[in-house]
Amino acid sequence: MTSLDAIPSTLPGTLNPLVWRHKWLGMDKNESVLQWAQTIRGQLVLHAGFIGLLMFMPVVRDKHFILIAFSLLLCAVFPARRMLALTGVGAVYFLLRPLKQEQHYTFFDDLWGSFGTALPADASFIGFGLIFIVFAYAMIRNQTSRKIGVIAKHPVWFMLLLGVCLSALTILAPQTHPLFAASWISLSYLSGSFFFLGYIILDSRSKTALPSYQQLGFLRPIWAYGVVPLKGPAFFRKFEAKNSTELAATRLKALKLLVWAAILGCISEFLFTRTLFGFLEIPHLEAAIPAISGGADTPFASRWLILAVTFLAELVAFAVSIHVFVAVIRMAGFGVPRGMANPLSSRTMSEFWSRYLFYFKELLADFFFYPTFQRFFKNHPRLRLAFATFMAAFVGNILFDLISDSPGFAIIGFLETIQNFYSYVIYAGALTVGLIWSQLGQRRTTAKDGWIRHDVVPRVQVILFFALLQIFDNHDGLVPVGDRISFFSSLFGVTL
Repeated sequence: MTSLDAIPSTLPGTLNPLVWRHKWLGMDKNESVLQWAQTIRGQLVLHAGFIGLLMFMPVVRDKHFILIAFSLLLCAVFPARRMLALTGVGAVYFLLRPLKQEQHYTFFDDLWGSFGTALPADASFIGFGLIFIVFAYAMIRNQTSRKIGVIAKHPVWFMLLLGVCLSALTILAPQTHPLFAASWISLSYLSGSFFFLGYIILDSRSKTALPSYQQLGFLRPIWAYGVVPLKGPAFFRKFEAKNSTELAATRLKALKLLVWAAILGCISEFLFTRTLFGFLEIPHLEAAIPAISGGADTPFASRWLILAVTFLAELVAFAVSIHVFVAVIRMAGFGVPRGMANPLSSRTMSEFWSRYLFYFKELLADFFFYPTFQRFFKNHPRLRLAFATFMAAFVGNILFDLISDSPGFAIIGFLETIQNFYSYVIYAGALTVGLIWSQLGQRRTTAKDGWIRHDVVPRVQVILFFALLQIFDNHDGLVPVGDRISFFSSLFGVTL
C-alpha cells in the first residue's frame, strides 16, 4: 500500500483528498478503526450505514431488502449463530421466491388460476416449496447413505436427466392436462435451484459439511439475485470470520464495497442512462442492431461509439449488482472475494473472464471444467486443457442458460427457444476459441517488451474482443441472429 509520505500534495493533510482516500481504503487494516468497529457503538454505526445505503440501491427490491436487513441484524446480534440465521432466512426466501424469472411467475399465475381454486398463487409457493425441499433433502441424505448408488455417484447427471424428462412432458402434454401442470411446476423449481442444489450436494460430501437442514438454506441464500449461485456452503465456511477482529475487518470491507457500488451506480445513472443514452440520445446496442441492419443511416464511427458506450454501461451496471451482493455476504461475516475486480486491466482473455465474471467462471469450472480435466486426455496436457475449456465455456455456458430457460419451452415453444439460442451459440463458440488461444497460444509479454507492447496492446486486444463479443451475448430472441451478424460485419465496412 502506498505510504502517506509518498502522496504528493501542496494541501494540508486534512484537506488532501488523496490522504482521505488512502485512509478510507486502508481502514480495515487500521488498528484503531478495527478496535472501534468491535465496540457496540461501532457495530451500530456500521450496520446503520450499511443498511441505510443498501435501501437506496435499485438492484435490491423492497421485500428482498427486508429479508437482507433482518438477516444482517440477526448475524450482528448472534454472531456465533450467523450460519444458522442465514440459512433459516434463506429457507424462507426460497419458499417465498422460488422461481428465477418474471415470465415464469406470470405463467404460473395463469396456470394456477385455471384450476379455479380460491388459494392465491403466492400461497401455493409454500406448499410446492416444501415438496421440493423434501426432494432436496432426500438428494442430500442419499450422498451419505448411498441407498441409491447410481444417483449418489452422479447426482448432477440425475438432476439433468430429470430436468430433460420434465421438459419433454411440458412440451408433449396438453396444457389442460394435469400432467402438464405437475411437470411444469416441478421443472420450474428444479431449473431455478439446479446449480444451488448442485453445490449443496457437492459440498455435502465434505467431512466439514453443514447439517442437512442448514444446507437447505442455500437453495436460495439471501444474497441470491439471479440463477448464478455464489458458490456453496463449504466455500462460505472457508471465508467465515474466526474472531471479532476478523469480523470487524470483514464488515469494514463490506461497507467500502457497498460505497463503491453506490458510486458506480451514480455513474451508471447520470453518465450512461441520463447523459449518453438520454440527453445525447446514443442508442443502446440492442436497439441499434435492428435499426442499422434495417438500413438506418448511421455513420461508421457512430456504430463503434454505440458498441463502446454499451459495453462500458453494461460493465458498470453488472459491477453495481455483483458488488452489492458480495458486500451483503461480507457484512454477514464472510470475507469472500469480489465478483468483479478491475477487468479492464486484464492482459489476456482468460484473465478478463475471471475478473469480470468470477463466480460464473467458478460455476463453469466446478461443474464442467474440473470434472472433464480429471477424466480426459491425461497424457496430452494441451489437448486436456483445451477440451476442458471447451466443455466449460461452450457446453457448460449454453447448458447453464438452457437449464435456466427450460420452463420457457412451454411458454414460447421448444423450437422458438432453441432458435433464440443461435446468437448465444456464436457467442459461446467465439468465447471458447478466445479462451483456448489465450491459454495455449497467446505470448505473454513482460515489462522488457516496453510499455506499449506490455501494457497497452494486450489490454486493447482484450477489451476489443469482449466488446465485439457482446453483440452476440443474448438469447431473448428479440433481435434475429442475422441482424447481429450484419451489424458485426458493418463495423468492418462489410455490408451483408
